[in-house]
Amino acid sequence: MAKIKLNGLLIAAGFSKRMGEFKPLMNYNDNPFIVTITKKLLTVCESVTIVTGHKSTEIEDTIKYAFLEGTLFPRVELVINPFYELGMFTSLQRGVKELKDSEWILYHFVDQPFHKEKFYKEFVSQVDNKFDWIQPVYGGSEGHPVIFKNTLFEKIVSSPQNYSLRTIRDNASTKKKIWNCNYPQILEDFDTQSDIADFKYH
Repeated sequence: MAKIKLNGLLIAAGFSKRMGEFKPLMNYNDNPFIVTITKKLLTVCESVTIVTGHKSTEIEDTIKYAFLEGTLFPRVELVINPFYELGMFTSLQRGVKELKDSEWILYHFVDQPFHKEKFYKEFVSQVDNKFDWIQPVYGGSEGHPVIFKNTLFEKIVSSPQNYSLRTIRDNASTKKKIWNCNYPQILEDFDTQSDIADFKYH
């Protein structure tokens, strides 16, 4: 398969109210969530764009500290969503505008730092130009992250700020590819402290 222009989009703009701590800066395997995910995404993506909002300066400082001395830093970009308080869809819109020259976007939440590099490589291998949307499924349930094509960019950017990506995904015109995978963790995320305590990755 020809090389595709795939870029990562990581959303880290919210308040993390249910967690009680600011999720992007919480540690997983001795690194902040935001750093752990970014490093893994860079194994399969040309670049990673991180959309910030709440505590954007703290995220920027953390990313610079983690990447500035290495060769990966030029491939990481931070952008601020001034409308982050209106919901996650506005952060998605901000990121897609920044990545308008991409062919594909791997769209990732900040509360899934646990996926392994093997997962990302298998997931990206599912990209197929006959589709607009690639989503992992386990046991009949759709999970995250997802990959979507530039054919959906304009629909996302031009939609109302209170819209949902799910509505675009479920539109009859969106050509979806389902990847039946062996990773039940696609159905999980870290929203509360008990989620972390109960988590197991076999």
